[in-house]
Order: sequence, then C-alpha cells, then structure tokens
Amino acid sequence: MKTRVMMIAIVAAALLLGTESIQAQSRVVRRDRTERRDDRYIDRQDPRRDRRDVPPAPERPRIKVVDNEVIRSFERERYDSNRLKMADMIFSTDGFMTTAQITRVSNYFDYDSNRIKFLKKAYRNCVDRYNYYMVLSSLDYNSSRENIIKFVLENEEEMMRDGAPLRKVSNAEMSDIVKALKNETYDSTRSKLAKMIICGNLFTSRQIADMAKTFSYDSNREDFLLYAYRNCTDPQNYVVAANTLQYSSNRNNLMRKISRP
Repeated sequence: MKTRVMMIAIVAAALLLGTESIQAQSRVVRRDRTERRDDRYIDRQDPRRDRRDVPPAPERPRIKVVDNEVIRSFERERYDSNRLKMADMIFSTDGFMTTAQITRVSNYFDYDSNRIKFLKKAYRNCVDRYNYYMVLSSLDYNSSRENIIKFVLENEEEMMRDGAPLRKVSNAEMSDIVKALKNETYDSTRSKLAKMIICGNLFTSRQIADMAKTFSYDSNREDFLLYAYRNCTDPQNYVVAANTLQYSSNRNNLMRKISRP
C-alpha cells in the first residue's frame, strides 16, 4: 500500500515538473519572438535616419514681371536704339514680360527691323510663351512675321523652361487661334504659324481638326496634322482630325505615317 502511494506521488511530481518546464519554454519562445519583432521594428525605424537631414526641395526662382510704368517708358523714348538698350537692361536683370506687354512695346518701335530684334530678345523672358503668336500682330511685313515664326520654331525647346509641362488649350482660346489662322492669306505662312502655336501647347483631336480646316489645300493640311499629332491629348480619337482631309489617299497616307513604329 505504501509502495503504491509513493509511486503515485512520484508520478504527480514528474507531471508537475513537466508542466512547469513546458510553461517556461513557452515563455522563452514568446520572449524570443517578441524580441525579434522588436528588432525588426527597430530596423525599419532606423534611429540613424533623421528626416531633418533630408535636404528640402529647391525653390523655383520667382519670376519678376515688369510694371506697366516700365512699359510706358518705352513709349516716351524717342529712338529705337534707346528702346533696345532699355530692353537689354530689363532682360539682363531677369525681368519678364507678358505677351500682351511685349506686343505693346513692339508697337512703340518705328521700324520692323528693330521690332524683330526686340521680339527675339523678349522671347526668352516671356512668361506665357504659348501665346507668343500674338506678338506677330505688331509687325508690318509678312517677311518680318515669318522671321519671328522661324526663330520660335528653331528655339522650340525654350518653351519648356525648368521642365514645366505643356499646357492644355481651352475652347475659349481656340476662337482666337482659329481667327489668327484664318487671317493668313497663304497656306505657307498659315502652316508656319500653326506649328508655332502648337509649340508649348496641348490640343484635343477636335481642336486640331478646327485648326486643320483653315487650310486651303489637302497637302498642307496633311503636313500640319502629322506635326500636330505629337501634341494631341487624345490620340485614340485622331481619326476626327484625319477626317478633315478631303481625299482618302491623303487620309490613308497620314494614318500610315502615324501608325508606323
């Protein structure tokens, strides 16, 4: 009897010790897992990283547009040579003008030759270059207008100063653009003007179609449509613009060139 009692006591003690051992191991495993989780958390939140050490993004230079009093000063000058010197001083000190101001100053010059010099100087310091086609109204001769158009097309990359994105043309602006194109007598000049307007702007297929309709001949219209395609915001709808071509052969030719990889 005593022997049975002793065996039962030994078994109970062994079970008790086993349970405590298992609990202790469980606590060790849980602690180890917690510590590893903490280690991972510490790794993700590296204390050596300090957001204050990240340099701030560089600020864009502030554009300084001249006062209208400066514009009136050009009118008070008697000679074109002095007006050109004034322009040099303004632009060399990072002064900027709007297209409207540049057009107004250009009208104060006495001769187209000096207007051309001024307009070329002013182009790089114009805050709204996408409207630069408007300055052409201040020139007396078609040759002078073509001179400025050629200058802008040759300096097309200047339209993207500081990586600024191209801008979308509103439907309200389109009426002025179409009017300007219709006022041209010949397709040759109209084509150059249209390409100048395309620079720096984004158009829908419908807007490009409205511009294409101002051309007199299919060949010039096709050339413009091919050029304008790169600035189209909805190329999947470009068939709308292609349909302005009168002859199917020209439409097929345009679509073939656009589809070419």
